Amino acid sequence: MTRQLWPCIALLALFAPAGFGQGQKDSLHLIGGEICDGAGGPRIKADLAITNDRIVHVGSLAGRTCEQSLDVSGLVIAPGFVDVHAHADADVVNTPHAENFIRMGVTTIITGNCGGSVLEVGKHLELVDQVGLALNYGTLVGHGSVRERVLGSAKRAPTAEELAGMEALVAKAMQEGAFGLSTGLIYVPGTYAETEELISLAKVAGKAGGIYVSHMRNEADSVIAAIEELLRIGQESGAPVHVSHLKVSGKKNHGRAKEVLDRLRKARESGQRVTADQYAYAASSTSLDVLFPSEPLQVGRSRFAKKLADDAEFRRAMESALLEEMDRAGFGDLAYAQIASAPNNQSLQGMTIKQAAVARLKGDSRELQAKMTVDLMIEARGSRVGMVYHKMAEDDVRTIVKEPWIGIASDSGVRTQGARPHPRGSGNNPRVLGRYAREEALLSLESAVAKMTSIPATALAVRDRGRIAVGMFADLVIFDPATILDQATYEEPYLAPVGIRYVYVNGKCALADGKTSETRHGRSIKRDA
Repeated sequence: MTRQLWPCIALLALFAPAGFGQGQKDSLHLIGGEICDGAGGPRIKADLAITNDRIVHVGSLAGRTCEQSLDVSGLVIAPGFVDVHAHADADVVNTPHAENFIRMGVTTIITGNCGGSVLEVGKHLELVDQVGLALNYGTLVGHGSVRERVLGSAKRAPTAEELAGMEALVAKAMQEGAFGLSTGLIYVPGTYAETEELISLAKVAGKAGGIYVSHMRNEADSVIAAIEELLRIGQESGAPVHVSHLKVSGKKNHGRAKEVLDRLRKARESGQRVTADQYAYAASSTSLDVLFPSEPLQVGRSRFAKKLADDAEFRRAMESALLEEMDRAGFGDLAYAQIASAPNNQSLQGMTIKQAAVARLKGDSRELQAKMTVDLMIEARGSRVGMVYHKMAEDDVRTIVKEPWIGIASDSGVRTQGARPHPRGSGNNPRVLGRYAREEALLSLESAVAKMTSIPATALAVRDRGRIAVGMFADLVIFDPATILDQATYEEPYLAPVGIRYVYVNGKCALADGKTSETRHGRSIKRDA
């Protein structure tokens, strides 16, 4: 059998479920690689056969024939990576190639995280399939989107009738295939929800077989209290719970990762269904909004920005609040806050707020940094200002990445050139494999792969993906274990990783030797009822 130079040609073999292709000509043979099954077991030297979209044989291929073969000697064959914390919602149909995910080896994403999602789940998934994505795509239903539909941005508890309306929206989304309910409890309007409201809605998701996934109410000083709320929601709703992008943030919280893990382990040991994901960086990324008090933001970002511009007293109050936020974070100023995307201020993208104050206002005092922050909000005119916040400790990242049951997820959207986003959207998975597994030996390669495949797939009940076994979908990433590594940085966030040689989605090639396929073979996926 000879190696094909481009393994993405159309394959003609028909899938025969009985016997998984035995007696039929296979679509593709992968020969000479080491198989990492995704379940955490040791790598094995074996060949692999695919027919249409399924793995049909693992082991010796003697006596089997195929349409094409690929020699992958010296490379590792792993399940395609399952990223359960993505942000690629309604706009994903405009960027269907999802190239940054494919180049990281990600073949399946779950979006709708942090409380924001489409609400017409069924129609959206139909559109996804009509457009055709390069990867598999599922979604959660976002509590913030549900609440905004019913209450707008009002800071109050829902009436009984309004709560029933919210429950109906969650139930409908679950019926249409959502994987569970997500919350973003630091964002308007999610931050206004009381625990009892969240229990009621999580109960709806849980009864439908879904999960409660939370960007918790606090990831800094009150992180343990936020975990207790999460656990209570799970206990009283009956839903499994999942912590989004587990971290400890703020200078005075550096070193608290062990305390956080101890509390989550205790819950798991008691029998509660608790899982989590993590991105492998010591910086977070979200909007500029989170630096401001949440209550004034209930009027909406546009009206908030206009009030900042028109009301001098209000502006002074918000600048004072920003000074308090600098103290609370523990760094003294906003040198930790880097501008990722600034509508109408693109020249400031990539700078910290402190650097932007020097460039624009000719000084770096705390007061000028507060003024610069307010200016960014005003001049965005209601659009979102994206930020990267360097607030975590690398040692805490390492502590969490060593925890074997915590998955790896990017917290990223589909990337297009223009801004200076967080590098996790281009390097997250290869960073774990290259830096933390190979270079620092914090975990084995097999464990790292499991944290990207079977662990997240099991947590969110993504069926038939995340492992290499006969009958599983043929989502595969083939990489060089000696060279795989992230290249993206905060200065150059779009750089593709190295070491990933091939990616297959549903048995078809999506990436080969640095070239992505023009044809797209991803599918919408739904929670298995």
